[in-house]
Amino acid sequence: MASTLTGLNARGSRWYLNIVIPPDLREVYGRRVVNLALGTSDRREATTRGTMKRAEWLAEFAAKRRELKPLPLSVITPELAQELALRVRARVLRQDDALRDDATTLAPFTDAVKAAEHRWRTALCIGGPTPFSPPLRDTSPGAGLSDDDAETLAGLNALLDARAGADLAKRRRAAVLPLVRFEALKLGIAFDPNGEGAQEALAVCLLAYRKARQEAAQRDAGEAIETPVLPQTSQTIAAAAKAKARTLRDVYDKWKVSGDKARSTDSLAVYERALKQFEGQHKGLALIDITREIGDTYRTWLRETCNTTKTARDRLTNIKSLLKFAYETLEWIPKQPWRGLDIKTTTTNKRRPWTNAELTALFSAPLHTAYALPDARYAGREAAYWIPLLGLFTGTRLGELCQLRTVDVQKVEGIDVLVLTNEGEGQSIKSDAGHRSVPIHSELVRLGFLRYVQTVKDSRSDSLWPALPLREGKPSDYFGRWFKEHRNALGLTGTRPDFHCFRHTVRPLMRKAGHSEGTMDKVTGHKTVGSIGTTVYDHRTMQEVREAVEAIQYPALKAPVLALVK
Repeated sequence: MASTLTGLNARGSRWYLNIVIPPDLREVYGRRVVNLALGTSDRREATTRGTMKRAEWLAEFAAKRRELKPLPLSVITPELAQELALRVRARVLRQDDALRDDATTLAPFTDAVKAAEHRWRTALCIGGPTPFSPPLRDTSPGAGLSDDDAETLAGLNALLDARAGADLAKRRRAAVLPLVRFEALKLGIAFDPNGEGAQEALAVCLLAYRKARQEAAQRDAGEAIETPVLPQTSQTIAAAAKAKARTLRDVYDKWKVSGDKARSTDSLAVYERALKQFEGQHKGLALIDITREIGDTYRTWLRETCNTTKTARDRLTNIKSLLKFAYETLEWIPKQPWRGLDIKTTTTNKRRPWTNAELTALFSAPLHTAYALPDARYAGREAAYWIPLLGLFTGTRLGELCQLRTVDVQKVEGIDVLVLTNEGEGQSIKSDAGHRSVPIHSELVRLGFLRYVQTVKDSRSDSLWPALPLREGKPSDYFGRWFKEHRNALGLTGTRPDFHCFRHTVRPLMRKAGHSEGTMDKVTGHKTVGSIGTTVYDHRTMQEVREAVEAIQYPALKAPVLALVK
């Protein structure tokens, strides 16, 4: 039966293991793949050895990734400081072991010293210096260091021991910082000397370094000093990471004040709700412990808990955005663990055009037949009369209408228009395509809209709706609440039709009159997209756009249903 071990392959009678280097590490290793000899012609034995080899390489890949993207810690715990100190001591003694086991490293230094001594001694002799011949060394297994090489090593250790002692006496913690950083990277963490507990950790490591230098010197006197054996994995790293560990709440606190512009109140509220919901399921969870498995479990919980799939998807997207911010901007985590997780949405309550019966019910009320302006504060007096009509004959978004100023009613190419922009204080436009000029429908002129505008201008008001309160960051909120209550009071209950449905009402009327999608987009502020998904940049005259607006006709709403404003 064929082996299931990935990469196992045969060359002649011998087995090999093919290991593909991950794309993110290929530059480090300088190649795409390695083919390792397993030293056997037996397939079963090759499978066993190959499994172990693959595990070793996967562990090495994980360690290399930790080195390349070390985890920043908010605090260096005493336990982690002790582990770093142990590793510093072990590294010094391992380096000493390497020098004692391989004389070829010391030989050049020994020979250089001996050559200098030879030149100095023979310089005084008659006839001048004689050529120097390096001493012969016994390189047979177990021969050990020559006396000369041992003397060189003892001198080196004595010098380094003296320097380490001076550093300890003068509390030069910075002297050991490079070695501590190196060992920290091996553990996959970034050592910040300015972080909490860092200086205390450096003091512990400096003491360990001094001890290791003393021990290396003691070996030169024949003392039996063993090199510490380090554990394969560090239990203290996880503990250190969790000590005062950053959470998603910390990410949110950073996110809400980041960027060139202040976050809107609504945006903050949306993310706050999503975060509280997540915290309700995972209270106190450290940021580094938010795994993909947790994301998948949370996604399932959202599907089962939220009323609609759209709400579930929005909540998941909010948390994903915070994780992305933690990864890309703050660099607090080595990757965005929820990347690619999503929830498919289904539209359960699609917007639709207003029917003639619904329009008649809305505009047959005393507000529009007798100009009976409501006293409700959120209605904004005259705004209650004009804003629904402007939506009816232009399809303009409610927020764009609520934020209109008197200066936004202008003449462009000789045509009276609404200039929709975000240039005024507190104004905002949904997209670049939303910046536009919309001709004022002749029916609005007949009803007295331009006369109303002039009256407001004469009163020195900047806002076109002086009595309408606007909510910061969402100008349509208050009026939208009133409009819903007004609509419900007229028997138009439920979620549809709402104000936004006016946008779905005007487009079919313009399309039926033969106007193109691009022209309709100029009226409603949608981005015009070509057949292959590219944005179309075209320039239609204001007269062409006006003709599309004038195609918006409602025979059922002719006078006397709409009263003429005197």
